[in-house]
Amino acid sequence: MVVTRPRSLRPPRCSSALSTLSRPRPAPPARLCAPANRPVLPAPPRPTRGSPATSNRSWSLLLGRTAPYSTAKMPACIPIWLDCDPGHDDAVAILMALHLPEIDLLGISTVHGNASLFNTSRNAARCLLAFGSSEQAKRIPVYAGAEKPLLRYIRHDSEIHGEDGLGGVEGLPPSDSPAVLSKLDETKGKNAVVALADAARSLPDGEQLTIVATGSFTNVALFVSLFPELVRDKVEKVVVMGGAEGRGNRSPTAEFNVLCDPHAASILLDAEVPVVMAPLNITHTAIFRKDDNSTLLVPPSAIPDLASSTPDATAHPSRAHTPLRHTLHTLLNFFASTYKSVFSFDDGPPVHDALCIAYLARPEIFKAKRYRVDVETEGTHTQGTTVVDLYDYKKDQLVEFKKDPESRASWGRFGKNVLMLEELDVPEFWRMFQQCVDEADKVSPLNSK
Repeated sequence: MVVTRPRSLRPPRCSSALSTLSRPRPAPPARLCAPANRPVLPAPPRPTRGSPATSNRSWSLLLGRTAPYSTAKMPACIPIWLDCDPGHDDAVAILMALHLPEIDLLGISTVHGNASLFNTSRNAARCLLAFGSSEQAKRIPVYAGAEKPLLRYIRHDSEIHGEDGLGGVEGLPPSDSPAVLSKLDETKGKNAVVALADAARSLPDGEQLTIVATGSFTNVALFVSLFPELVRDKVEKVVVMGGAEGRGNRSPTAEFNVLCDPHAASILLDAEVPVVMAPLNITHTAIFRKDDNSTLLVPPSAIPDLASSTPDATAHPSRAHTPLRHTLHTLLNFFASTYKSVFSFDDGPPVHDALCIAYLARPEIFKAKRYRVDVETEGTHTQGTTVVDLYDYKKDQLVEFKKDPESRASWGRFGKNVLMLEELDVPEFWRMFQQCVDEADKVSPLNSK
């Protein structure tokens, strides 16, 4: 497993084990998830001593892909619902969900976490309006969800994200702008959990919804508790940013999203639905570095023209090629400054939440393994810790997994309940990000001002 290390021991951007994955891959055509003749499949998880190998069939079911060599028609793209608490890294996740052609973003719900629900809801609307096309801004709803945890006292993270959750960001619509308030008025008084259920029900027969949760898990825990039959029939999987194997980031052992509502996290992980987890161990490898910032400001395709027409843009790399790029530059560089001051991340900030979206679009750039994961809900010093059973100590208790590792029940209380992402082809991830910025540049209203 990739483990978070002190700065001097952090791994390079792409380990030698992943070097073969770093070759550029052509972007898929719009609204198409796989080539027509044969789907591109990731390698199945690697078996380990003492645990049964996961079959190709179960791996393909989890990924929502057809089995190897199948000629079945692939879905047009993956319908997802994004539950988030924007947050700088949530903003990057929203950008990528809007502009990866493999993803169909059906709706956004917000939750307490990086900031208050008041601010996370406004921030989600601000990002949608700034990064999306006019069609997306009109079509995709934003619902305000849970404003506090199930049992714990509420907490926010202004030290990292600023008081309003998007500190230091320039160019977004103001929180109190008519466009933002009008967007939120569309769903005012409507329940976010019920809206999520309605979105799942609205899908045609044979299609299932994927839920992405990048904030505290309160909304999703309520959903799986209130609608277990709907989860079984119409939810393919839940992809979360959260947890850690070992070191935490907002306590010695707990990651922030889980720490905000550990009881909700425990409920979700015990539900009979596949859960894919992007823990700190992998998100801390997705660092936004200086060269990524340079490419963000002035894309390589623009440099030949800029050198002759506006030489200042290449002479002064802090000058962004478009207003959208300036906004993203300020967003990520404020995030970099807080991560440097609080966590001593000198190379740049990790964009945790965006990995969930990248995984759905390009699972082949990740390596993953299935584990039993429990959440400590009561520990005096360890509340919010995700306890990962690396060596199958609990194998005798996992009766549903032993009975049928491909069943829904094998993901629940008595199963191996988490597919944990462990390695990432980091350069390829940043290429995906830059491609999303290129696409956003074409439609963002920020560039038409």
